[in-house]
Amino acid sequence: MKITSLFLLIFTTVIAKAEVSEVSEQHFTININTAIEAPIGEVYDQFIQIGDWWQDSHTWFGDASKMSIEPEAGGCFCERNNEQQALHMTISQINLGKSLHMTGGLGPLSSLAVNGYMTWSFEETDNKTTNLKLNYRVTGFVNQKTEDWAKAVNGVLQQQLENLKSKLQAE
Repeated sequence: MKITSLFLLIFTTVIAKAEVSEVSEQHFTININTAIEAPIGEVYDQFIQIGDWWQDSHTWFGDASKMSIEPEAGGCFCERNNEQQALHMTISQINLGKSLHMTGGLGPLSSLAVNGYMTWSFEETDNKTTNLKLNYRVTGFVNQKTEDWAKAVNGVLQQQLENLKSKLQAE
């Protein structure tokens, strides 16, 4: 419960631009769409290098460099820090360079009776800009207000996308 409360408290300031498209007592859906000034290949390649841009504060063991994505069906979005290991999500479908689908519950959601399905879609709008779309649908039993979870998760995901965008546009 402490992790849940801390998770919700930390992200109340980040959720001002909430793009939660659906919420009920049993589910929520988050949609985030951002344009990144970089070619699609660079965006996709950097996305796969998740440990380079994910925030340390949103990992189980405090070091995002220990995170990885194995871009293949059945692959792992994992965090491995010696004896400490966490499976964040499982890759369920991939279209190299264009989309990646994952199943699972991020962060504290992994301890709830929920199912999550996340899609990352990469679309080149021109040779210098990529449109990145993130869709995350979570359904199941949530032991607190679903709306609060949706806002918190949306805030975390928005921050991670901003980190990815900043990493790419700084290069």
